[in-house]
Amino acid sequence: MAPTPLLDKGISTNLTVSMDLSKAETSTLVFFVNGRKVVDTNPDPGMTLLTYLRQKLRLCGTKLGCGEGGCGACTVMVSKFNRTEEKVDHLSVNAC
Repeated sequence: MAPTPLLDKGISTNLTVSMDLSKAETSTLVFFVNGRKVVDTNPDPGMTLLTYLRQKLRLCGTKLGCGEGGCGACTVMVSKFNRTEEKVDHLSVNAC
């Protein structure tokens, strides 16, 4: 299945996320951004999506405004495939 779109202030980005929680002491974060697979074998659970996109991936289109999600500057769209209905569901989320 192809990655689904994530729109960041007009920048077309693809994001698909999955976590392997089979081992209690470690986990692996796997997702796609702009068609590129990203694998983080030791993700920081305290890091926000905003910080991850800006600092780790150097994608600086998402901005930090109020830091509480009220102003909309950090809003991104996350999409996932709904297997039951065989369609893509889009969600707007605060990245901060």
